[in-house]
Parts: sequence; C-alpha cells; structure tokens
Amino acid sequence: MHTHQLFIRAFFSATILLATISSYAFDNLSEDEIRSLLSGNTVEGDYVEGRSQGMSNFYSEPFINYFTEDGEVYSVKGKTNKSGVWRATEEGLCINWNNTKEKCAPIYKEGDHYKQEKKNNTGKIKWKKTYTKFTPGDINALRER
Repeated sequence: MHTHQLFIRAFFSATILLATISSYAFDNLSEDEIRSLLSGNTVEGDYVEGRSQGMSNFYSEPFINYFTEDGEVYSVKGKTNKSGVWRATEEGLCINWNNTKEKCAPIYKEGDHYKQEKKNNTGKIKWKKTYTKFTPGDINALRER
C-alpha cells in the first residue's frame, strides 16, 4: 500500500509540474497580431541589454516608440531620438533604424506585457524589450522630433 501511495503522489506531482511548465510556454505572435498590436500606436516599455543577459556591459532604459500604419517608426530612448522603418514578418518584428542593418525578433505575450528578445548564435539573450503600454496615435509627437 505504501508503494501505491508514493506512486500516486509522484504521478500527481509530475502532472502539476507539467501543467505549470506548459503555462509558461509562450507562443510568438503572428504577423497579423504584431501589425494589429503596433500599427498606429505609441508603445512604451523598457529595454535591457548587457550583464543581466550574460554580457559585460549593462544598461536598462525606458523607451517610447510610435509605429505608423505605413511602416515608419519613431523612437525616443533617454536623450536619443531616432527613426526607421518597421514590418511584421514570420520572424517577428523587424526594424531598420536610420538605414542600418534590419534586426528581427519574435514578440510573445507574458502575463499583462509583451516581450521581445534577440539571441546571439549561442542562444544567449543579447537584449530584451518589454512593451508595457499601448496608446492609439502619436501622443508624444515623436514624428515631429
């Protein structure tokens, strides 16, 4: 009887563990979901790069982006303003800032926020963005900066 009770406890523990793990498995947003989430909206969030991601340099900074419906993006992060073009693809959100190399990374939902992270060739996270607030329109007049 004792062995039977241990088996039942182990079975239920494993079931609970698997349910918990699967609830943390995040699905990447589709192209249409990314377009719907960002297009025509001002998006606020935090950008983290560096030591917490396994790199020697570290910084974290809030940002505000405005994504136009026709594929332009305007941003302010700290004292830096920049602009570029954006598009949604199977790879995720792709942005080309000021005619530099386009960078793409998937977006997924985690709790009440959306997240995006870029990994290097070894699988370590290079940077991570957390999108926390979405407001229709260019509420900070980022196009004018």
